[in-house]
Amino acid sequence: MSLKSILLAGVLMPTALILVACSGATPPTISAPPAPTITAPTRASSTPSPATNAARFGALSNSGGSVTVDAQLLDFQLGQPLVFDVAMNTHSVELADDMTKVSILRDNAGKEYKPTGWEGAGPGGHHREGKLKFAAMTTKPQYVELVIKDLAKVPERAFRWELK
Repeated sequence: MSLKSILLAGVLMPTALILVACSGATPPTISAPPAPTITAPTRASSTPSPATNAARFGALSNSGGSVTVDAQLLDFQLGQPLVFDVAMNTHSVELADDMTKVSILRDNAGKEYKPTGWEGAGPGGHHREGKLKFAAMTTKPQYVELVIKDLAKVPERAFRWELK
């Protein structure tokens, strides 16, 4: 082989490789058909779930005395206990109140109901949450109002939900 042939091959070979690499040509691929999707059958329900009702009632918030309280009525059905999610957050005071002693439920007629229980974090700390429970109502009021009294020196925090 002559020197010319070797030099020509040394220049042409890398150039050809660069052109092939830059051409963007890709070999054809064979793909399998998509797998069928299997879903479980759903049942129709005549009563909305508590999660659906919780969204209907919405969460309410109240800030004061360096404490933020978020409350949400989870559901309202005649003959069923009323349950509220309550979360309290602060960075400066101890959340040491007994929630069954500082809370009441009030309806549009002015009738007041005492809680039947608190399921959640005990007194103390800067972050508490739990469920505040009240006995079932036998008649449907226009609205209910969860009232928390004297928490962090705020005389009354009221959270109101229309029951239309």
